[in-house]
Amino acid sequence: MENKRSSQLSLFLMELIVAIMFFSLSAAVCVRLFASAHILAEKTGNLESAIMWTQNLSEVYVSKNGDLEQIASLYTDAYLSKPSEDDTTSSLILIFDKDWEPMEKGLSDAAYEVILSSSVKDAKDVYADVNTYGVELVGKAASGTIAVLDIRSGSEILSDIPKDSSLIFYQSSIDTYIGKEEE
Repeated sequence: MENKRSSQLSLFLMELIVAIMFFSLSAAVCVRLFASAHILAEKTGNLESAIMWTQNLSEVYVSKNGDLEQIASLYTDAYLSKPSEDDTTSSLILIFDKDWEPMEKGLSDAAYEVILSSSVKDAKDVYADVNTYGVELVGKAASGTIAVLDIRSGSEILSDIPKDSSLIFYQSSIDTYIGKEEE
């Protein structure tokens, strides 16, 4: 009788161990899923902020006809990079912290950088695809690129959009027709 009772107790302990292992494995899977969901939510939030800032800069770019000096006057935290003599491209740089708040000082806490690179070109070159419809634009057009860089990994702050696309978190192109030059 005691042997039967011992056998039942062993069976009960074995079932208990299997149940604990099952719940431990389930808990480990759930923790991993929650961690993955948190990382995905953070990436999504950062992408939303990058798109919002890109859209804001695009709208201002069009309203100011691509004039980066006028755009810089609207963003007090912006840095303006003037073109060199052999280059016609200017850049506007905004630095953000991890919460996407613009930063003016203390660049050691910088997490994101938005670079708006712009140049003025002939409208017929910028809108070459319209020429296929028999329309030829005369005058100038401002053509730009907005790139968002994630610099949390210790990357340095850049003054131009990098050629290495792995450094770019989000990128968008923008252009606006300026019109004919006044004589």
